[in-house]
Parts: sequence; structure tokens; C-alpha cells
Amino acid sequence: MKNISSLSILAGFLLSQVAFGQEKSDNGLNPLSLRPVHESNVAYKIGLWRIIDLREKQNQPLFSNNNEITKHLIEGVKSGILDAYSDENLEQRLTLNEFNERMFKRFEGGGLSQEEIDAGFGKDDAAADDGWGESTGGTDDGWGEATATEDNTQNGTKKSTATASQAPADGYEMFPNEFYIIELKEDWIFDRQRSRQYFDIQTVTIKIPAEGSNDGLEKVLASFKFRDLEHFFRNNPNAVWFNETNTAKHINLADAFELRLFHGRIVKKSNSLNKYLDEQYNSPKEALIQSQELEYELIEFEHNLWEF
Repeated sequence: MKNISSLSILAGFLLSQVAFGQEKSDNGLNPLSLRPVHESNVAYKIGLWRIIDLREKQNQPLFSNNNEITKHLIEGVKSGILDAYSDENLEQRLTLNEFNERMFKRFEGGGLSQEEIDAGFGKDDAAADDGWGESTGGTDDGWGEATATEDNTQNGTKKSTATASQAPADGYEMFPNEFYIIELKEDWIFDRQRSRQYFDIQTVTIKIPAEGSNDGLEKVLASFKFRDLEHFFRNNPNAVWFNETNTAKHINLADAFELRLFHGRIVKKSNSLNKYLDEQYNSPKEALIQSQELEYELIEFEHNLWEF
């Protein structure tokens, strides 16, 4: 009786989906899907957000030395091949300057404030102290030693051997291996025509870790359409999933995502309040437990559809 009731509910749900699909005025295909399923064939769909920590052992093939997935994405943006967006909604495309600005990490407490500069601080510090507690008569060369000014009497001219002083940089552009957090947004779809489930990746987002952010908060570096990335990876032979067990058989990153050769923990399921699990349960431990429960529920859902 239980199975019959479940089938009846599913049949009613399918009919409602068909009726709903007929009311749509577009072509019924998701423009972000790599292999779109027509909405009339979508029997069940939920949105999932996963966090991929590239430092985890299972994810390290995506983050091999000097061949990090983040390196390829950053190079793609800088070369003008990939479009980067401000967030997963893909409403605003980032310019190259905006993208570079997000990658720039400022030193904490570095440099003088504008008021201190206007007051004259820092102008004669290099000449007064060489960094080792000793006074110097020239400018600091950056190694704690001063370079003095000498006279060159040839041709009756005076020549300075001191290098021009440069203002210290207030930060640096972060390296690709500092971006170790990736967030996937995907749809879990059950296709009633093919009678199987699909994980349909929509967007890939590079996150700036809290320790790398200028204000100590985790932020978004850039979001990408997975369709664009799949094409980009296919045309880049260096974009590989590093096969540690057989280095003669590395796998293209596009295939690695197709084969789900990564571990991504569910951090959000589509909900009316658009909240992450840790916001819903106010406990990282409880959020982790619920994440595992969601994984089991998805597996069990597909399994029970074919149980008679």
C-alpha cells in the first residue's frame, strides 16, 4: 500500500509539472544548463549549493602545484577568454580592473594615513635611521644600508649613485593557491523521460578566504557560468585533474566535473528564506549533520522510485 500511494503521489506531481510547463512562454530550457532538460520532463528539482575545499585530500588533484583550477580561471579572465561575474546571480559582469581590485590584498596597518603624510611624517625617516638603530647620511636601499651621494668630477658634473626611493607597496595581488574555496551551485533534477537523476551544475564561484580578505570576512572573488568553463577546459590541455596513481592518465577538468571527481559538502538547499544551513541551525555541527542527511535523502529518493 505504501508503494502504491507513493506512485500515486508521484503521478499526480508529474501531471502538475506538465500543466505548469505548458503555461511557460519560453522554450522551456535552462540557458545555464550544459545539457538542458525540457521543463516538461523535469519531475523533481531542488537547488543545491556545495563548498569544495581544495585543501582536502580528495580535492587536491584539482589543486596540484602550479596547476590549480583557480590559476586557470584567473588566467582565463585576465586573457579575456572568460567572463567573470560579481556573484552567482550573474547579473553584473566584472571588468578586468574590478577583478584585479578584488584580487588585491592590502597589508594590515601598512603605510601612513593621509593625515600623517600631510603632517610630514615619513619624509626623513630613511635618512635618520637605517633600520638597525644607526643614522645614515643617505637613503635606505631596502636592506638596512644607506646609499650615499658621491661626486663624479668627470666633465665637471655631479652624479648621484643613490637609487630613487620608492614608496612601499600597500599590498599585493593574491596568488592562485591562496584561493582554496570554490562554491558550486547546481540543480538536482529527476528527468522523467530518461528515468534518471542529474546533477546540473549552474555556476562556479571562487571565494576569498576570510584570512585573505581585507576585512576578515569570506567574500566572492568571481562567479562563472559552468557552460563557459566546460568549453574553456576542453580547449586547454593544461587544465587537468592530476592523477596521482597514474601520471600518464591525467583527466581534463571538464571530465573531472562530469565524473564528479571531487567532494563538495552541501551548505545550502533551496528554501524560501534563502538561508545557508549554518544560518538555519545556528550551529556548525548541526549544519554538518543536516548536510549529510540531505545527501542520504537524495540517494534514498532515487532508490525508492524503483522499489515495487
